[in-house]
Amino acid sequence: MIDGRNGQAPLQTIEEINYLRGFGVLAVIAIHTTGYFTVVPYLNRLVVLNLWTDIISQFAVPLFISISGFVLAKKYRGKFSLLRFYTKRIRGIIPQYVIFSLLYTIFNKSDLIQSNSLSTNIRLVMTSIINSDASYHLWFFAIIIQFYLFYPIIIKIYDFCKYRGRTELLITLLLILQTLWMVGMHTPYLSEFKLNLMGFIFYFGIGIYSLDHYDTLKRHFDRQTPLLFSLAIALTIGASFFIIIGLLTGYRYNTIPAYFFIGPELIYPILRVITFLLLYNLSKSLLAKKSFRAKLVHNIGIYSFGIYLIHIFFNQSAIKLLKTHNILFDNWRFYPIVYLTTLILSYLSVRLISFLPFSYFLIGYQVKKTWLGPSLWRRRLP
Repeated sequence: MIDGRNGQAPLQTIEEINYLRGFGVLAVIAIHTTGYFTVVPYLNRLVVLNLWTDIISQFAVPLFISISGFVLAKKYRGKFSLLRFYTKRIRGIIPQYVIFSLLYTIFNKSDLIQSNSLSTNIRLVMTSIINSDASYHLWFFAIIIQFYLFYPIIIKIYDFCKYRGRTELLITLLLILQTLWMVGMHTPYLSEFKLNLMGFIFYFGIGIYSLDHYDTLKRHFDRQTPLLFSLAIALTIGASFFIIIGLLTGYRYNTIPAYFFIGPELIYPILRVITFLLLYNLSKSLLAKKSFRAKLVHNIGIYSFGIYLIHIFFNQSAIKLLKTHNILFDNWRFYPIVYLTTLILSYLSVRLISFLPFSYFLIGYQVKKTWLGPSLWRRRLP
């Protein structure tokens, strides 16, 4: 139900979202760890295992986009203040993005910066901010900023269709549009376009649709976890088939012709939605158990924004250190060492940073001391 006074739905905490965010950031770290299989010059079990891990872990950004659609629609429906909406979006994402763009530009281009003039370095930083390329994982911000900009239009179109009983048709059209866009990205025609949200518009719509059908979602998939897991594995192997064929024909991963990736693009939306449902079931299970493992995933979810921002520092540092010990991408030990090092150091550093004054503007939240003791001031976005 929509509150007619301010256009906001009554807010009720859905703890499963923090578990989903936890799974999402764990998958992000997996992607940025296993992705180095692409430089292994031959096909073997290590490459295939990392390829499968990479494919199934690619649910991460679509999941974050879907959560954004869910939470935004939960807070902002009907008539709401655009000024307040955009002010909160700016406050909750722009300072963090700008600061980390600056830090990653220094981290990745320190030699160049030392030889440049001040004005050249300022242009370098500004260009990195505009292009979202200070570090390869910051491309996510280009997507989410676009969704924030267009959200008032998207939700009006969605509600227009909803009130006419056409939401399923809209979701189907978004699926077709996104799939065609992603297939087109592997051709010369669309590869230069920077309208990043088009590659994720279906997932954003699924997030809004899930909110409107949340009770059904909770009831109808409780007993489907084994089936969902089996389907996710089968579709992962199916999507990898096209890429493995490319590798078997003598190509290196980075030189596989684009048409080999069109098949996987047709599979990915179905795989992602099945993975979302599977992870939602796991989140409900963890929430009910209240075990140490459940608490860990929940806490990782709470700190997921900061972990996402900071983890590449530790990922790249761990890789450089392993290189000095001759542990390279074709070594089985490389992947668990990099993954665990990145996860542990990112988590601990974000927790420590959260105690600093104004850490909200760095990692999205901070711990504030009150007369009752420390309390977590969580970011209020999206």
